[in-house]
Amino acid sequence: MILPVVVLFFAGQSDTPQTHERLAKTYETSGQLDKAAAEYERAIQLSPYEESYYFKAAQMYLLRQQFDPAVQILERGCKMFDKSAQLALALGVGYYGERRFDQAANAFLRTIDIDPDVEQPYLFLTRMLDQAGDRLPEILPRFKRWATANPKNAMAQFAYAKAQVASGDEQAGEKLLRESIALKGGQWESHYELGILLERQRKFAEAAGELERAVAINAEQADAHYHLSRVYDRLGQSDKAAAERRIHERLTQANGVK
Repeated sequence: MILPVVVLFFAGQSDTPQTHERLAKTYETSGQLDKAAAEYERAIQLSPYEESYYFKAAQMYLLRQQFDPAVQILERGCKMFDKSAQLALALGVGYYGERRFDQAANAFLRTIDIDPDVEQPYLFLTRMLDQAGDRLPEILPRFKRWATANPKNAMAQFAYAKAQVASGDEQAGEKLLRESIALKGGQWESHYELGILLERQRKFAEAAGELERAVAINAEQADAHYHLSRVYDRLGQSDKAAAERRIHERLTQANGVK
């Protein structure tokens, strides 16, 4: 086997952060992420002012969904490098994995403030609006700036639309969702959210059309099939409703959702 030979080669070298980084990369390539994390952590010990070591060590844990050790490393890293959007974003992901939503929101908002052009924190905040409702006064202006600065970005308009709907401004949200669809008709999330909004407004025929587009683009989203079954029921299309309920049940069982 090649790997033990490589390990022995590195073991014969001096105990430097670069040596542990190279060994970590070797373990990472072979899929031994636990050993890779340990080597990156040793590199941090030897070179605590190298930002990339914190990110790589945490990434090894995040890839294995071991959020606690990732968060511990990233909290240290963010104190050391308080202007690092990369570390702040990764810390938000770690908190999100731990279901510490308020702290995750803080980290994602911090990421946006450091670098407003990074897309991922907006997307994570969009997913967790239900858990971060009290943070909407902070989220909305940031989403507005992103959408305004990127008028051709369908996801930016979608994210701002969701925040507007969550804040209670359904009219503005609907307008933004339609703009998002006009920019990128193949973005299933926009059709799905517009379908739910139209369902709530009791515009069932229009809602069915949007939800049908959503499942045509992404047939694996159980929630879209659930809402489509409800709309079909409202339209008196019982056979279609039953078919959508069966699909929803199959997908939720396949995903381990009860």
